[in-house]
This record gives sequence, structure tokens and C-alpha cells, in this order.
Amino acid sequence: MSEKYYVVTTYTKEQYDEISAELMSSDSTPETIPDRAVDLTDAREHSDVRGEFSLTEDEVTVLQADDRVKIINESFNRYPDTYMPPSDEVKADVWGEKKDRWQTPYNNYQAWTDEFQSIRTEFSNAEPTQNRTTALYRMQTKQNPWKTSTTDEYTAISAKVQQQGAGEHVDVICADNGTWIAHTEFINKGVNNQVNPLDYKPGNVLDRSGYCDVLDVVLDGPYYIDPDWFNADPDNRLETRWDGTVVPTESAAQNWWRDSTQRSVSLASFGNILVSTNYTRNNVHGSPSTLAYDADHGTQCASLIYGRTHGWAYNCNKWHLNLYGSVYNVGSFEIGFDVQKIFHQNKPINPIFGTRDPTVSSNSWGFRSSTKSGSYYYFRSDGAASYGGTSNEPNYISWLGVQGDGGRWKSEMYDNSMTQAGDELTQAGVIMVCAAGNSNQPQYNPDHANYDNRISNNNTNTFYQDTFTEFGYNVTGSTNRRGFPQHIGKTVSQTFQGNTTVKFPAINVGCLNDNMTNSYDQDRKVNYSDCGNAIDFFAPGDGTLAACPNSTYGVDVERLDDEYADLSAISACRDTRFSGTSAACPVGAGFIAVVMQYNRSWTYENLRNWIETSVEVQPSSDMYEGTEVTTANGNWSSDYNALHGADRRVLYAATIPINTPYPADFKMEGPIAITAGHFDKVV
Repeated sequence: MSEKYYVVTTYTKEQYDEISAELMSSDSTPETIPDRAVDLTDAREHSDVRGEFSLTEDEVTVLQADDRVKIINESFNRYPDTYMPPSDEVKADVWGEKKDRWQTPYNNYQAWTDEFQSIRTEFSNAEPTQNRTTALYRMQTKQNPWKTSTTDEYTAISAKVQQQGAGEHVDVICADNGTWIAHTEFINKGVNNQVNPLDYKPGNVLDRSGYCDVLDVVLDGPYYIDPDWFNADPDNRLETRWDGTVVPTESAAQNWWRDSTQRSVSLASFGNILVSTNYTRNNVHGSPSTLAYDADHGTQCASLIYGRTHGWAYNCNKWHLNLYGSVYNVGSFEIGFDVQKIFHQNKPINPIFGTRDPTVSSNSWGFRSSTKSGSYYYFRSDGAASYGGTSNEPNYISWLGVQGDGGRWKSEMYDNSMTQAGDELTQAGVIMVCAAGNSNQPQYNPDHANYDNRISNNNTNTFYQDTFTEFGYNVTGSTNRRGFPQHIGKTVSQTFQGNTTVKFPAINVGCLNDNMTNSYDQDRKVNYSDCGNAIDFFAPGDGTLAACPNSTYGVDVERLDDEYADLSAISACRDTRFSGTSAACPVGAGFIAVVMQYNRSWTYENLRNWIETSVEVQPSSDMYEGTEVTTANGNWSSDYNALHGADRRVLYAATIPINTPYPADFKMEGPIAITAGHFDKVV
């Protein structure tokens, strides 16, 4: 029987050390261990409990019986054609003191297109770059300003946007598909008709004089982490990017990840990360003369996180990672999680604060499927009910995905090496912000009666005895739990008197409609957004205005700041209508970066506690709640805007505590030259 690559995951480091030694020995005694020396094909030195081995299917079957083994699965990294879903399948889109952001007021619209997505006259007649949408102005106050004005959501409110901060000294990763970073939204000088925020800090953490603000985690992160290695041989390891920033050569950056001998000795311990050799600058983020491949979704998301026009966190350290883009992604989701973890753990100490900067990862994607079908369903505690598959689904299932997602819905994934990598990422302290999804699917916490709702192949299986698939990955039959990546980092622990505590680190973001209810003048969730009490908050996301590469992305408008000297005629820099939890997630991630700016030591638990205690629930007069249906065959399709147990919580600029004040005694005088540094001159 032929061998294949498998990842073996144990419960503890001690168990992994034991079992890996036994696997590689030719005289191992446990019956569960093959009686030959097995090849260790990827040691995963950065993980205490994972390693890749060459095994036969029979050996895997036997090894699974070993009590020390938590998970064995095929190596997702080795078989990308099998396990990397198409980019279009995982996108989550739909088919200190507050200071003025800009010197002058702008026209702020809650909705700039009508229900048929046609651009409204009052919006298009104004100069395009003078227009802003709800992602910024709506979130300044708890109450929707269009409710209190004499206008409606289609009419501009001329006003300034104020912000308490802009994400300074926080690393924010747009983990998405391709992102065209040569768009004027990310260019800081030489742009015609350019208007920047008043306290905008141009450049990037490698070079504040570089005229593009965005860097790539894979291709530029190594120089940020390990400048001495690259500076030791600049002729072979460094080059100048098109914007003037000195960066690693593509081969040097790839080798830094792939080969532990191609970096400083102090950084060799995390081993080899097999990032794709197709991960090149032109492929994943382009240049002024080349569009990035598959660069629609990522460009839009990045602009809503940290764009100088559209994003909350315009002063953060701006990073891109092509996590799932077609063909030219990092290699696998598992590799993408490992890369972000290693980046977070090894980046330089910020000399202003004496700690590493926080890391926020924005993830506007998700797994779901329309093909999961069982013979029985379980709803609350009613026991098994026969239904005979997709043609006769109960109402609480048949409505899923009807609005927005083509009938697709998500289930909790079984543990595997990819989810383990995600767990390690959150345990390392990375703040994961995730799009909830666009299936209008209620997601519940364990304290809700619907948490264990599921489909099953028979009426005797327990919850974890049924297996279905999404993109080749095994999932449970759960119908109302978080899916992937929303459940990344899930931990289950026994507490006092045998009680079970379940924690979910990922911040789960739902989407707010750009229209209010017709008769009640209330905010409402958009009809396709997931709901339920597992949603942390709703953020503006339906009908946002976001950057796009050209006029091929649906409803789009020109920008006045659409050109600069190096930009070729390949494309115009435009804005587009961008909707879904895909848009709400980066809006939320950008704002969270502002919160983390003042609370650098916060964990996800601190952040969620702030959300729950400071971002107040809207009164019922200001946000539509609807009625939660409590039976499997109730009228679930009667109200697609119902929250189904979610709090009426819309993210807004509530009071942000300042637990990390700016050190008053930190001052640098005179000219300072930094090759790969991380701090600004403060005078």
C-alpha cells in the first residue's frame, strides 16, 4: 500500500515527543506504532503537538487507536488541489480624544443605491470623492443619525467624522484573496486631488517614505522580523519595491519561511513553513502596472479596514495575506494560520511601549455547503424526527441560505490539523475577527436551546457520530452552531462541580442593513446576515462604498483621486458597492484595531467583555428585533430580518478605556535612520 502525507496531532507536547520518536524508530514496541522507521516529512517545529509523517492507510488506521493521538488527517498543505476551495466559494460576500478625521464636512449617506442597486441621483451628482457611506459616520453614535435627522437614509448628512484613534501601533492583517495595493486608497503621495485624514501617517513600517502603505505578511514580514539576516547580504536578499520601499526578494522571502537555515539562528526553531512558491508580488498584490490576480474581494476588504478614505484604522500597520485566493494563495489555510502565528510571536518589540504590537486578523470568508442531507433531524430536545433528505427538509433548515447564499449553510467542523493551527493562532494572542456568514443562519452559544440542533443519518447516532463534508473537510451535522472559521479556537473545559465551559475566541460579526424599516424608522439586520446569540455585534456592511480596481465589479463610481504618476492605463481606481458580512467584518476589524491601540495587552476575552458592557444594546424603538421562532416547522421564512436571539447590538464608538497611555517621557530628537524599524520620530 502506497504512502501518503499525514499530520499527526497529540494532546500534549510530551505525547508528541514520545510518539514521534517511536514512529521514527524501527524497533518501537507499542502495537499502535508501525514496525518500521517512518519518515518525518515536516517537523512543524513551531507547533508542540503537530508533525507530518509518511504513512500508509493501514498504518493510519492502527495509529488512530493510540490514546495519545488526538487527530490524524491527510496533510492539507500537500494536496491543495483537493483541500483548497475555490476563492468564489469561501468569500463571505453576497452574490483618546475624538478628533476630526477631515478638515471639512463630507456628504454622508446611509444608502447610496436603491433596492435595485441603481446609483441614486443625489449621490452621483455630487463629486464622488466628497461622498462617504455609513461605515464611518453611522458608527460615531449609538443612535442612528438618520433616525434623528430630518432626512431619510437616502439623503446626505453633511458633517465631519470624528475618531478617538486610527489603530496606531497595531498590526492588522487583511487575510483574504488578492489585494491590489497599488489602488490610490493605499497610496500616500503624488495622487491627484488627494485628501488625507488630518493625522494620517503615510508609508509603512519598513519605510515611512515609501508611497504605498501596505506590506505583505509572507513577502515583507521576514524583513520586519529578521532585518539582520537580510541586511547581511543586501545584494542577494533585498530589492527596492515599486514604491521605493526596500523589501526582500521574492526568493529570499520564500526561502526564509521554507528553509530554517535561510534566516537568523535565533529564528530557526519554528522550522520550515512550506509557503507556495507561486506566492509572488505581482500575483498576490500587483503593482501600478499589474493588477493582482483575483483582487476584487481583498481590495474591498482592505479599504474598509485601513484605507485612508474608507477605513477606521488608517494609521495601523497595514498587512495583507493572500489566504485563499485562486491559484496564488499562501498554500493552505493551515499554512496561513501558522504564518500569522509566527509573525505575531516574532515581530520586533515596539520601543515606545516595550511590547510587541497587537495583531488583528480580518477574515471575510467561510465554509458552507448546500449538499448536506440526512435522514433525521434533531430540534431542541424533541428527539429524532424522520424527514428523508433535502427534498423534505423541516422549515428551520429549508430557509437557510435562501437569502444571499444560494441555499448554502455551515456546520461545526471536526478537529483536524487546520483547526489545530487556528487554535494555536488564537492561543498565541491574535485577535480573530470573522464574518458571521450570509445564510441567514442562526448561530447559538451553548446556553441556547438550539445549540445542539442537527441532521443525522439515523435515529441512534450521538452528536459526533455523523459525518458530512464541506470542500472535502469532515463536519458535523450541526445546523445552528458556529461554522469554520467562526469556531476557530473553541475550547471546552470542565469547571466547578462538573459544569462545562465553552469559549470561542473569534469575534463574530453580523451585517446591518443600509435601509431602515419602512414603518418604524429602526435599524435592522440585513435579510441575509447570520443571526442568533453567537453574533457579537452587527456592523454596517450592506451597500458600503469600498475601493475596487476598475469598473468590472458591479455597481461602481469614479473617484476624483483616481490617478498618480506611476499608474499605468491598465485600470482606473474606482469605488464600488460592497455588501455582506464580508464588508461588516473589515469595518469591525478596523474599529477593533482602534480599541486595541489603547489596550495593547487585551485578550479576546477582554475585548468581548468591552463589547458586551460598553457597546450598549439598542432600545427596541431603534432596532428591529422580530420574533424568535421556537419550533422546527414554524414560519421561519416570514421574517428574514429577525434577530432570532441576537442582541440588538450595533458597533459604535462607545467610550474606549485607555489602559495603555502613550509614554509621556518617550522622545526622540534629531534625524533617525531605520532600515527595518518599527517606530516613528516623536517630537
